[in-house]
Amino acid sequence: MPPRNVDWFSSSSADEAGGADASSAAATATAAALIPHRTRELAITYGLGARLHHGERHWDDIRDELARGWERLRGAERASWSQVEAHVEGAWRLVLAD
Repeated sequence: MPPRNVDWFSSSSADEAGGADASSAAATATAAALIPHRTRELAITYGLGARLHHGERHWDDIRDELARGWERLRGAERASWSQVEAHVEGAWRLVLAD
């Protein structure tokens, strides 16, 4: 039987890592996994568009602005900013600004 709570990026389990960081990371991963595919796609599209719109700005400088924008954009989607932020940021970092 495979180990539970495997962190596939570090190849160690959250149970082995211990501490608050491991439980926080596991909670974040769980929250992100619970959002529907459609919502994840919207978050990724939002991140791609944010990079194209904001260009060379740093993520930390625009994160709060994007959080407010997500609240307007999500419409009927129930996913909060904390649930989609990692998807938005990941897409934002994929696109090279001009």
